[in-house]
This record gives sequence, C-alpha cells and structure tokens, in this order.
Amino acid sequence: MAETKFENMGQRAGEQAGRTADKAKDSMSNVANQAREKLGDAASAATNMAQQAASRVRDTAQEWASTAQDQAGRIAGQARDMAYDAAERAGDLSRDLTNLIQRNPVPAVMIALGVGFLAAVALRRSSSS
Repeated sequence: MAETKFENMGQRAGEQAGRTADKAKDSMSNVANQAREKLGDAASAATNMAQQAASRVRDTAQEWASTAQDQAGRIAGQARDMAYDAAERAGDLSRDLTNLIQRNPVPAVMIALGVGFLAAVALRRSSSS
C-alpha cells in the first residue's frame, strides 16, 4: 500500500513536472514570438527612418542643384550682357575715332607720326641698354 502511494505520488509529481515543463515551454515560445515581433517592428521602423532620411537628402540635393543651375544661368546671362555691352562700346569708340580722323585728317596724321617717333626712340633706348 505504501508502495502504491509512493507510485501515485511519483506519478503525480511526474505529471506536475510535465505540466510545468509544458507551461515553461509555452512561456518561452510566447517570449520568443514577442521578441521576434518587436525585432520586426524595430527593423520596420529603422527601414522607414532610413527611407525618410534618404528622401530628405535627395530632396535637398535636388533643391541645391536647382538653385545652382538658376544661379549659373543668371551669371551666364549677366556675362553675355556685359560682353555685348563691351562689344557695343568698342564699336562706338571705333566709329567715334574714325569720324574724328575723317573730320581732322592732318592732326590725326601728325599725332600718329609723333606716337611712332616716340615708340622708335623708346625701342632704340631699350635695345641699346
């Protein structure tokens, strides 16, 4: 009878241990599932943050490129206008000088001879030194 009691107690203890092991296994499985879900959520959040950061960087780069292109176009336009103005002024100066020479040919020839004489003297002095 005592043996049967011990056998029953042993059997109940084994059953209890089995139930406890099953509960522990279920708890560990739940913890593992929750950990997997949280890791998945964290990975999704990190992916979203990276995509948003990349989008912001791309947008900023496009804005900078657009601004640089606008400024380059503006500067090119200003340079073109300045070159046109310079060419126009040079043309005006040439016409004015031509008109002046045509109205006063003798003084113009005298000035040209004087400038030529001074240039020859300066060149002669620099070559003899």
